[in-house]
Amino acid sequence: TVAVTLVVNGSGSDVEALAREIARDPVCHSVWIHTNEKWKHSNAVFDVEGDWKHVHGPRHVADDFGGKGVELRFPPNVFRQANPEAFSNIVDAVKAEARGKCLELYGGVGTIGLNVLEGVDSLVCSDSNPNNVPAFEGALKTLNKRLRKRATYVGLDAEGMVEAGWLKKDFDTVIVDPPRKGCGRAVLEAVNASKAGRLVYVSCGFDAFVRDKQTLEEGGGWVV
Repeated sequence: TVAVTLVVNGSGSDVEALAREIARDPVCHSVWIHTNEKWKHSNAVFDVEGDWKHVHGPRHVADDFGGKGVELRFPPNVFRQANPEAFSNIVDAVKAEARGKCLELYGGVGTIGLNVLEGVDSLVCSDSNPNNVPAFEGALKTLNKRLRKRATYVGLDAEGMVEAGWLKKDFDTVIVDPPRKGCGRAVLEAVNASKAGRLVYVSCGFDAFVRDKQTLEEGGGWVV
């Protein structure tokens, strides 16, 4: 099935008529209309402040990543991995490494964090997209009470988490899953100065990872 989002720079009956017509197709999972009226050209398709209108179908795509036990929720206004099957293997690798009190930066809807919850003492997951919070909390509610009590979500980006002092707290494991450009300098410096004994770095861009790896090894004594 296909989840469809129509992105427009205005409103009108023609757009809604098109959305309803698309919704008639049985292959259609859901249809949304997103209004992005930003005039400045960029590569951002969605506008965080733009309007979202639900036209048809479920409000999110549910995915348990191959039966891992956590039904994640992906509405159209959050990031979702393009290859869930491949990322499922990454989740397994992170689960094997995460332990104790865990802090996750760039956490999205909790794709990694909620899946490692069973094996850690506590989890603080964070990201800046406000649409991540209800998706994270909705998935968390499907877990048992014992696991629900372990997890919290902070609506700040990685730099905001640094500024708020989260990296100075007593975490055993820090998980980072930055975009292709890698971690910001302030984030790397905070990780190097943190009390965490274990860092799990999930890379989306090899060149950025090589650069960040050097900073982590030279500035924080990490062995990668």
